[in-house]
Amino acid sequence: MGTPERGGELSLPRIALQICLLAAAFYWWTHPFIQPIKLMVVLLHEMSHGLMALASGGTVHSILITPDEGGACRSEGGNAILVASAGYLGSIFFGGMILRSARGGSAVPSIYALLTLLVLGAAVTVLQDPYSRTFALSLAGSFIFLGLIAPGFIGAIVLRGIGTVSCLYAIFDIYSDTLTARSDILVNDAEVFASLTGIPSQFVGIAWLAVSVAFFLSILKASLAEMPAPARAKAAAG
Repeated sequence: MGTPERGGELSLPRIALQICLLAAAFYWWTHPFIQPIKLMVVLLHEMSHGLMALASGGTVHSILITPDEGGACRSEGGNAILVASAGYLGSIFFGGMILRSARGGSAVPSIYALLTLLVLGAAVTVLQDPYSRTFALSLAGSFIFLGLIAPGFIGAIVLRGIGTVSCLYAIFDIYSDTLTARSDILVNDAEVFASLTGIPSQFVGIAWLAVSVAFFLSILKASLAEMPAPARAKAAAG
């Protein structure tokens, strides 16, 4: 009998790359270079509200984002509790899936294709203001370039960087919006959830934060694992 394939060991090159990306993200956190990724997370946050509204029987009228990392989703109907929960948890989910797919191979162009369809779909339907639509179209163009034109290893590195910053921003967003007193946030999602359920908003924020951190750490570990030998051979052949 042959030796079973193993693919769960951590990859030292991926660990080194991830450390560099984390260091770069923290060092350049306020630099304009990272701003487009932050705005993408805001867009995914608002789209998560919209997707949950649609999934629970509601409708979405419009979504917008602003250059100062603000956003809004105007929806009607659906399950209000699920819609309120979907923003922060949806953005960390999207960020985690992006990070998880950054191991390389055929998943990289597929993820770029899915992201392109996602933002293009939003651009032609619910993004009605010029800034939001222009940003989404520019984002889609970047995804097309990275997924179809750029070398595969470049696309994978950028995807890992996008996933890393997306997860960190989603976690920081939950903390700053729900657990600190920010005067620029009129009503956050945790307060909406609290008004619907009677659960204190800070408790909701702590729960969302705990779930998000646990999810990020789990996905991070999975993204650093070696691919099984057949998958590595297929990626090398591609």
